Amino acid sequence: MRATFTQEQQEIAEAVGSLAESGKGTARAALSGPWQAPAGDAALLRDFGLLGVPEAVGGIGSSLIDLLVAVEALGEHLVASRFPAHAAAVQLMCGDRARSVPLPADVLDGRRVLTAAVDAPGAAGWADRVPVDPLVRTLVPYATQADAVVALGPAGVWLADPIGVTARESVDPSVPLSDVALSAAEQVTQPGAGVHRAALVVAAELCGVAQGAVELAAEQARTRRQFGRVIGSFQGVAFPLAEAATARKAAWDLTLYAAWAVDNARPDAEIQVHAAKAAAGRAAIFAAERCIQVHGGMGITMEADPHLFLRRAFVLDARFGRGSWHRRRVGALRIAARRPTAPR
Repeated sequence: MRATFTQEQQEIAEAVGSLAESGKGTARAALSGPWQAPAGDAALLRDFGLLGVPEAVGGIGSSLIDLLVAVEALGEHLVASRFPAHAAAVQLMCGDRARSVPLPADVLDGRRVLTAAVDAPGAAGWADRVPVDPLVRTLVPYATQADAVVALGPAGVWLADPIGVTARESVDPSVPLSDVALSAAEQVTQPGAGVHRAALVVAAELCGVAQGAVELAAEQARTRRQFGRVIGSFQGVAFPLAEAATARKAAWDLTLYAAWAVDNARPDAEIQVHAAKAAAGRAAIFAAERCIQVHGGMGITMEADPHLFLRRAFVLDARFGRGSWHRRRVGALRIAARRPTAPR
């Protein structure tokens, strides 16, 4: 695995960052009105839809890390774009290494927008592991703004049209969530590593949220003065920010390694994915909470921006399995790996 980003990956981050700048403010606007697509939403869906899609299913051979770099930049600016949800759905469909049928062209170029449905009502983990109604999913983002849903179930992955959408009150209105009743599976494919790839898309966005919260808090610490000094010079401010930055860096490094492990079918890939999703959710919530604290009394008001990062962190941490479930999965997988094999 490379220890640094390639030139192409740096250019992806810069390009998406530029589009993200045009979409800043959409998270706050959604607090007082319906969700509206940010200015760069169409360009993201059209120009970056091939990132992370294997050649076998119609991609250009781009690595999963390329996609995560783009998604992380969107999370950092709290862009209310459908692109991360669409990208997760695409990854869910193309995860089976044995699959050779190309994905629809209108999906890859953004003309048909998808969203992923993985979470089952009343269950802590993915819908492929729990005996629930295979036609109902919860915490589905942008369900009414998408053209179709890619759902995960015990039998595999299928592309479905919603037959019933019940809007839920999202903690972050810029990410509308819904309970979705789906049409029966017609063409089911084995998920393979698809659910792992899709979960890393969510983890990458969480890492971006953590980065954005740290940067906002650091700016406040550099400019706000108390007792004749900038507040960043006080240990009670500097140390929690350092912890938040460290947690974010650890989660991002783990997410990138997990993506490399999945791309290369490493035996530890599943464990690393669960660990990355759990670490990213914890880092994002921790960073957002520290950001609120650094802003003091203003930090808990609606006028300040820290709560926007906490809202997004809560929503993303709950999607694709809560962090607590992923931590339990890591423990279970590690225990299973250490058990001696039964004698033949």
